[in-house]
Amino acid sequence: MINLLKSEHTHSNKKKLFPIIVQCGVGGTGSNLSQQLAQMLSMFKQNAYYLLADPDHIEQKNINNQLFTASTVGKKKAEVLAKRYAAAYNLNIHSYTEGFVEDTNTLLSLYNTNYIDIPGDNYDTMILPILIGCVDNNYSRRVFHEFFEKSPTILYIDAGNESTTIPADFLQRPKDKWTDSEVEAYNESGWTGQVVAGLKIKGKTILEPVATRFPDIMEEDPDEIKPSELSCQELVASEPQRLGVNKMAAMGISLYLSELFECGTLSNSMTVFHVKRGYMQSEKIKFKEDEMDV
Repeated sequence: MINLLKSEHTHSNKKKLFPIIVQCGVGGTGSNLSQQLAQMLSMFKQNAYYLLADPDHIEQKNINNQLFTASTVGKKKAEVLAKRYAAAYNLNIHSYTEGFVEDTNTLLSLYNTNYIDIPGDNYDTMILPILIGCVDNNYSRRVFHEFFEKSPTILYIDAGNESTTIPADFLQRPKDKWTDSEVEAYNESGWTGQVVAGLKIKGKTILEPVATRFPDIMEEDPDEIKPSELSCQELVASEPQRLGVNKMAAMGISLYLSELFECGTLSNSMTVFHVKRGYMQSEKIKFKEDEMDV
């Protein structure tokens, strides 16, 4: 277990935590997480800066597995969620919708603390940048990994899930027209996922981030394009995600944040889940706290 709030200057009191949270992606996983995270900030009376980054507009198809309604179609996802949960939980929640986060300079600008009122004493307040990746592409993960490498102190939590196996022409051919083998392939895929927590404190990597644990993320595909360059047709044709997988991925991220806000600690480095089999299992941090000099 890692105690992030162990005070270096007092013996009786822990440091206070002030997280600066930037969540990239508010789709299937991200929209579910935004509700859970806002509720936790309110419940634990956790002072924080929370920003949702996603330029996408709400489409009719998003209502199936994202936390949007018909009345919000056409509006910006991040703006809708920020306003909704700011009102519901009496919080200040911000949004960035100008474009996709596709370089570290953009990401760095979202952590600008010049206009953030951070309460408390510098000696006993830990300002912790938290980057949450709720994206479905490795291009963005490579940007997040580069930002992690450049940041002296950061908690980077990434959620990913297995794709479903579907026919290439699924948009033109409904499921009741699929072959038995196509139905079987679909039914047996897309149920798993993982959440990985990477942590750096004062320039020292304590927990390896997702791209280190899964090196294939860093392998660039010559056919890969930026999220902002995807055409409308490519976006429509993207593989569907399962509602249960999105919800469990959001819950997996929430497990880390709930422990952090309530106890000031992290106990796990990675969580894997299988929705169809009904389990979630975490990998415990393998070193002792006294081995971490922060």
